[in-house]
Amino acid sequence: MENKNMITEGVRRAIIFVVLLALSLYIPALGMIISLFLPLSFLIYSAKYPARAAVSFAAICLALSLLVGGLSAVPFALIFIMTGTVMGSMVQKKRDKFSIFMAGSLIFLLNIVVLYATIMGVAGDQAANISESFKQSYEDSARLMESMGQPLPETAIEQAKEMFDYLLALMPSLLVLFSMGSILVIMAINFPIAKKLGVEVPKFKPFREWHVPKSILWYYIILLLASLIAAPEKGSMWYFSYINIMFMLQFCLLLQGLSFLYFIAHSKKWPKIIPILLTIFSILVLPLLYIVRLLGIIDLGFDLRQRLQRKR
Repeated sequence: MENKNMITEGVRRAIIFVVLLALSLYIPALGMIISLFLPLSFLIYSAKYPARAAVSFAAICLALSLLVGGLSAVPFALIFIMTGTVMGSMVQKKRDKFSIFMAGSLIFLLNIVVLYATIMGVAGDQAANISESFKQSYEDSARLMESMGQPLPETAIEQAKEMFDYLLALMPSLLVLFSMGSILVIMAINFPIAKKLGVEVPKFKPFREWHVPKSILWYYIILLLASLIAAPEKGSMWYFSYINIMFMLQFCLLLQGLSFLYFIAHSKKWPKIIPILLTIFSILVLPLLYIVRLLGIIDLGFDLRQRLQRKR
């Protein structure tokens, strides 16, 4: 009876996946939105049934994706198949939501990196020259503005080039943030649906209770000291490593600072819109971002939250 249920539900979930995959591939305008629902079938199936059945179901759906969209659809489908299967198996094991989020982000990131490496390998020199093409396009635009009597200042041109080089060097960190953001959206959409369909899904702790590990602060201090001892030179491996690690550490401290603001807002019974607005402005307004990050450092280093709770 259980095998019959597994097969019946597997067929039903596979049909839903194939329809969603076809819509996401052949209707570009809705593809991005529809693709967010692709992990749902695997999340539900792997949360209900044993790992061997979940892996078999994933393999069958991967083969179906080849029939639906050809070879090019397989890497795209694999991202969501693996992500949904891993998250569902962790739901079955009663893991907390943050662990599921981290595992899902890692699987999503690995698939994106493999896809990127494959594209780079297939495209060869053409892919390697993308950055040069962008730079050339910007220089052509600058020359066009000059020919029209509205030359761009040299400082603006140099700043634009430096920003482009910086973003290119930050690509690993940006991929990590993209993966984490994608999984947050996927979980926000699919977990409530899975819950309505009978899957017991965990909940996140309130954001005001989030804490990054205290070791993040020590890594931040050590990296700052290391940069003072050996200044990162542009183009070197040390520069590449430094800006990516520092970017991720600063992002963690920003999260700590925002979490502290939500804690204050909750304890002071502020309207919910206030911490939301502070979050938006701290991302958009650079001085405010520095202040929030500093709050994160103080909270992490001096247990500011616990001190405030003891005073109450």
